[in-house]
Amino acid sequence: MALARTLAFASLAPLAAAQNPTPYCTAGTSTSGCTPSINANVQPNTANTAGCLITVSGVEGQKQGVVFYGVDNVGFTPAPWGLGSTSFFCVKPPTKRISSPLNSGGAVGQCNGSYVINWDAVQAANPGALGSPWVLGEKAFVQAWYRDPAAVKSSNLSNALELTMTALPPPCVPSLPCMVPIPAGSFAMGANGAPEQQPIHQVTLTYSFWMAKHEVTRGQFSSLMGFDPSFHAWWLNEPTGPVDGVDWTDARAYCAALNAMQTSAGAVPLGYEYRLPTEAEWEYACRAGTSTEFHTGNVLSCSQARMYFNPATNQYCHAGGIFAAPVPVGSYPPNAWGLHDMHGNVKEWCLDSMAAYSAAAVSDPFVTGGSLRVLRGGGVESSAVFCRSAARAESYVESYAYSDIGFRVVLAPILVP
Repeated sequence: MALARTLAFASLAPLAAAQNPTPYCTAGTSTSGCTPSINANVQPNTANTAGCLITVSGVEGQKQGVVFYGVDNVGFTPAPWGLGSTSFFCVKPPTKRISSPLNSGGAVGQCNGSYVINWDAVQAANPGALGSPWVLGEKAFVQAWYRDPAAVKSSNLSNALELTMTALPPPCVPSLPCMVPIPAGSFAMGANGAPEQQPIHQVTLTYSFWMAKHEVTRGQFSSLMGFDPSFHAWWLNEPTGPVDGVDWTDARAYCAALNAMQTSAGAVPLGYEYRLPTEAEWEYACRAGTSTEFHTGNVLSCSQARMYFNPATNQYCHAGGIFAAPVPVGSYPPNAWGLHDMHGNVKEWCLDSMAAYSAAAVSDPFVTGGSLRVLRGGGVESSAVFCRSAARAESYVESYAYSDIGFRVVLAPILVP
């Protein structure tokens, strides 16, 4: 277990400041005293696959409304919605609706109504709409209108929201990690059993990100870094095998080099970086919506992962013990989100320091300040119990040359360990 030390979870903003969808302008207050607010969970991307949800909250209950947008606010000054109105019109024409009339729900006279728009779905369904086809850096300015019969012009407006189109990761090529989109969401992190996996607690990741489909291979690592640290190269002389025997520092150095290369190519969205996954990102992606011991269910068989021993069947999966090698990445079936080898093959470094869990619900957890870093997933030398979705291990950042330790990368909001 981790040595006693003082560490704290840092609940970080979902994106770097420059990447946040940006509310602006002034919302009107309804005659019932409701002041709605517009926000989005993540910036949209050029392919309408970012998981971008626009939410207008605090609307008076049971009010009809629409959400609209424009694409050019240059030189535009917000203007009062009408003489004596508390609302401002904040989007430069021409504008286009992105919703049919919506009912805010909630209770009459209360401020508990809302409108929710799936930006991706609306834009994908309207390829000829204003602003389409979207390009990197293009902006959309979004606002909501809602009925208020006693108000000026019998209606009010929310504040507005500035969105900026982000890029997609590069296409899958052998020299680069192939990235899989991971949606924002919540899950129960941890498990009953080993003390370090307790207590089970609710975790929300408020942002979408990408994770490498495979562990970083020997070929990918050596082509970028100029050397191959793999301990198991004697047993698996194959460039598609996962790089192993790699310490946390070298894994971080690879991420930095990959980030520099892809940033210079314009392939890294603003506010994002290639890095090691946080422990929460790793478990969330590994589970892929499951709550069982493994993403395969409550049992992991020798045909589903490269591991040493399966206690459920009292079966040795290979005869080599610690001298058995990992296998080429992707040799076993992926989980529901398309990620291979989340169980077994090589243990994977995470960005976090090791720390005890808290029972409290948390958003975007990231732990810094300790000398021991988290390892996840188990490897070729592991029993199935150490390959579980919730299983945690730890190691110092220094060289770990005789081991089945590797890593995979994410393209996710910038974090500093």
